[in-house]
Amino acid sequence: MRTKRREPRAERREPRVETSRRSILWTGLCSLVMVFGLTAAAASAGEIVFLQDGRTIQADKTEIIGDKIRIEKPAETIEVPRADVLSIHPVTPPTASPGAPPPADVYRDMTQQMTDKVRREIPQPGAPRGKSP
Repeated sequence: MRTKRREPRAERREPRVETSRRSILWTGLCSLVMVFGLTAAAASAGEIVFLQDGRTIQADKTEIIGDKIRIEKPAETIEVPRADVLSIHPVTPPTASPGAPPPADVYRDMTQQMTDKVRREIPQPGAPRGKSP
């Protein structure tokens, strides 16, 4: 009678140790991407290019090169003739005014005002239809 010879099992690694290393690396990578992404978004307020035909272009950076203007956007870089550009303005991020009241205070009476306006515009029964003077 022949017996099967068993091969020794390969050593098993602890999956928890490997998983925790991966999760730490993944978390670190995600947080780096978020930090750099937020920093880039905050730093790249950019500029708005107003063209002669009324269109606008949101740019990260603009350069004047001879009779052309190079406009760098996140996905592309374009050049337009300098004569086609009306003006270039820097974009400043909005800031809250220190003395401005909160929105709840600004619109506090708005509901009642709108209700009163709608009630005035609804014609009364028996009143002639059409615009009132």
